[in-house]
Amino acid sequence: MLNRFRDFVKRLELTEEDEDVIYRILDGDLNAVEVTPSQYARWRMQNDVADRAVVGQDTIGNVRVRTTFSIMPENRGYKPFGTSAFDMASLDPLVEYSRRYDTWAEAQHGHRDTLDHVRSEIARARAAEKKVEALSGVAGEVRLAISADLPALFRVDVRSEGEVDVETPLSRADGTSIQLSVVATGAGFSLRAPLEEEPSNSALTLSQLRSEQVEGICGAMGVALEDGTLTCNLQDSSQLGHAIVRLSQALACLTFVARE
Repeated sequence: MLNRFRDFVKRLELTEEDEDVIYRILDGDLNAVEVTPSQYARWRMQNDVADRAVVGQDTIGNVRVRTTFSIMPENRGYKPFGTSAFDMASLDPLVEYSRRYDTWAEAQHGHRDTLDHVRSEIARARAAEKKVEALSGVAGEVRLAISADLPALFRVDVRSEGEVDVETPLSRADGTSIQLSVVATGAGFSLRAPLEEEPSNSALTLSQLRSEQVEGICGAMGVALEDGTLTCNLQDSSQLGHAIVRLSQALACLTFVARE
């Protein structure tokens, strides 16, 4: 054990002259204190640091939230405490909940704040699911088709019995969200998105785009341009998710190119 400790200290001392790397430990008052590599190594060997470093650890639904003191040597500008979260079903990190803090108290507050945010997001998603469950006809079919792979990213609102509006997570060049409509036809569905933006946002017109640009973008995305409206016709709802994304991307590309 003593030899292992000496070897550990020796390895750490090789980087002692690196001013950009600092070693921190938690003192008795849970303050992050900068120490020498040798002091850091002794602290690591004498304490159950993995357990001691945990500020908070909770699971809400499928989301695991963990806030800890960073027990590894870090860059000088790196804050010593942090919150991370991941989806327990997919094991994907949820980077939107990542936070860094300077003190244990800040980390405790940040952990509670993150938990509140996760609860709010879960409640919002459940409310949206209940709303979706109440949808019927075309609206229900559209929402069901896009919720399997991309839940909570698209908002579906009923316009009429055979038509719904879909708000997508993609944006136009001016930052506004892209919206399109899905209309039930005798042969399936027709997706439509007007090319023009609102007049107050400097309306985009076909005259601002060269025909080869329009043809190239539409061809690549598998959509068509008809009377100033991007369209995409489908035979069944299983294609809706990909078609909505393609149509939204085509509109985003065209509005971006027009502003170049």
